[in-house]
Amino acid sequence: MDLRDGTRVLLRPVRPGDRPRFIEGLALLSMESRYHRFFSPVSELTEEQLRYLTEVDQIDHVAWGAVDPVDPFFPGYGVARFIRVREDPETAEIALAVIDAYQRKGLGSILLAILYLLMGAGGIRFARSTILPANRFLIDWIHDLGAEKRLVEGAYRLVLPVTPDLSSLPDHPRGRRFRMLLEEVRDLLFLPA
Repeated sequence: MDLRDGTRVLLRPVRPGDRPRFIEGLALLSMESRYHRFFSPVSELTEEQLRYLTEVDQIDHVAWGAVDPVDPFFPGYGVARFIRVREDPETAEIALAVIDAYQRKGLGSILLAILYLLMGAGGIRFARSTILPANRFLIDWIHDLGAEKRLVEGAYRLVLPVTPDLSSLPDHPRGRRFRMLLEEVRDLLFLPA
């Protein structure tokens, strides 16, 4: 799939062998991006974190990444995951991280589209995310897609309904673009309409 700047990315599930990609990819995130993703200025990933991030079952803990289809040594462009909430199996926590050099090129939207479709296919009806107030772009973007938001303990909790009826997405430019992207990604993932 191509990003807005023409960069071609390969989208695929995260595997245990991706541990080196996570170690190198962290170095490509600015301290601000690390703080937005981990809520702390992470300087390295522990063995436990690496295991958690790469050893996923692709059912209740799903993670997909975007890698360079030509250069197997490039750590990757970004990753997105959802984890089903044990106490509420129709809800999943979502998280996204895109390396700084490739932010604002459409990759976050592509990764969110993958999560959205896979959550829907897995019976998840709500995507929940906790976002720091300084990350206004992400808060506004997910809210514009129809998420409810509230301030909880100094961060925004956003809950986005997940529905197979893509026509229920907001009818404004962001909503229409996301709906078109979902249709394109659905075809790439070979998911039924």
